[in-house]
Amino acid sequence: MTDETTKNIKLAIRALGANRYKKAKPWNGYDVYEPIYTEMAYRGLPYVVLVKDDEVRLSTTDETIEYLGSLSADDED
Repeated sequence: MTDETTKNIKLAIRALGANRYKKAKPWNGYDVYEPIYTEMAYRGLPYVVLVKDDEVRLSTTDETIEYLGSLSADDED
């Protein structure tokens, strides 16, 4: 991962209102980064940062719901 990619992940995490993040399980070919909130956050859906080929972006609403569904499916296994 390049320094620029790391910087863009941190910027995206800050845009979600968090200061820290953790790497989550990959999903749909993306590396996934989840924000860690230090205070209770009421922000609606728990969006994540998606990274593929050094492109960094926030998940869409539909992707967020699909990602959450994939976590539930993993718990059932």
